[in-house]
Amino acid sequence: MRTAELKPEQIITLNDYPLYSNSVLSGYLERCRAGEGLPFVPVIRKSVVRPHLGTVLSKLFLEFERQHPEAGYFMLDGSHRTTALTLVGRDIAVVLYETDGDIIAAREHVATGEILLNGTLDYTLEENCGILKRHFQERPTFMTVLEKTEKLRREGLLPH
Repeated sequence: MRTAELKPEQIITLNDYPLYSNSVLSGYLERCRAGEGLPFVPVIRKSVVRPHLGTVLSKLFLEFERQHPEAGYFMLDGSHRTTALTLVGRDIAVVLYETDGDIIAAREHVATGEILLNGTLDYTLEENCGILKRHFQERPTFMTVLEKTEKLRREGLLPH
């Protein structure tokens, strides 16, 4: 199980817009401002996800890639954490799912709080790629964590 620190422009976010809870975001913002670390955000390299997207999404994603060459990872969970970290100007600590073994190893870190219990832990790498495909089929648009955070700010959807 490998971890890394990524910039918000390197991560392709989920299409859960707007965020479902400003109170959850506020809690993470407080922790970030206090200098606390947040649990790792699970990500998969775009090269692993791309073959699962299908024809229509692949065309849309190709255009997104042309405009965002630095965006190399799809996140699977963590919209509130990534938004909070972006708002305070910090990098995002991620856990890379590269094999099924990485997901199994991540499960062992739930007890320590390094990984939050989430649905991605119940599936294989391939199944998580399929979940991402279905997610983006429902709302076929791609954006980075940075873009999503900026959009939330522009539209006044962030806590005060």
